[in-house]
Amino acid sequence: MKNSNIAAYAPLALATLCWGGNVVIGRAVRGDLPPLGLSFWRWFFCCLILLFFTARKLPANWPVIRKHWKLLLAMSATGIAAFNPLQYQALHSTTAINSTLILATCPAIMALLSVFILKDKLGFAQIAGILISFFGVIFVITSGELTTLFHLTFTVGDIWMVGAAIVWALYSITVKLRPVTLDPLVMLMVITGLGAAILFPLYIWETLTYQPVTITPTNLAAIVYVTFIASLLAYFSWNKGVGLIGPSKAGVFIHLMPVWVAILAFFLLGERLQEYHLVGIAFIAIGIVLNSRRARV
Repeated sequence: MKNSNIAAYAPLALATLCWGGNVVIGRAVRGDLPPLGLSFWRWFFCCLILLFFTARKLPANWPVIRKHWKLLLAMSATGIAAFNPLQYQALHSTTAINSTLILATCPAIMALLSVFILKDKLGFAQIAGILISFFGVIFVITSGELTTLFHLTFTVGDIWMVGAAIVWALYSITVKLRPVTLDPLVMLMVITGLGAAILFPLYIWETLTYQPVTITPTNLAAIVYVTFIASLLAYFSWNKGVGLIGPSKAGVFIHLMPVWVAILAFFLLGERLQEYHLVGIAFIAIGIVLNSRRARV
């Protein structure tokens, strides 16, 4: 196993842990924080915070930014401006099971895009790893009752979630193509700023025609979490992991999200870890190990 693989595991796992909390919060505040409003303020504050720490680095990094502005704009449009509003909109009308199932297809989408766009080689172990870990996700979210899948009903929110999974896969591809000479924090500041700029007119439209953002202690706490934890910490960690091992291998870590939810519920809510949790976690772990193996050409 390569050292780069091992070094990428911790940041990728940390990112999915942060996003597990983001899904819970997005579902909890869906009635008070509209999708575009929550997304805009999330990335606006992220950009301001990052600008404070990176302002002195901008002149040295500006030539790289100017040279690769199209790629940075693509990163922003997919991973910042599109993914989060689609996800938050989906959480308005879909269930936790449906959203998790759809998002769990993301590693397969990322692997396919990596083959066609990045010319990655997928070996049998990687394909098996994705499928085995996906089975583990299904086992966890259905509580070990796989027949539950036959009774699922789908809503318009599921369509939004499919769109979210696709744009996240595209974002992860662009992360792999990022200029390595660009400071990671400067890059994150640029794409969050561009994302906030793209979202701003849409946020104004949402405020005037649909629903404004209401200021309450709960909503402020949600914005603080998504800004510092689900954005700054999670995106920096994800970008670092993808940069080390590529999107086709990193994608399978998304399957850890239901695992983190189960573990958090155990420690924070006092819920029991059931046998199906342990079985599902075992399958996901096996899948991640298999997926980490280098493809043979």
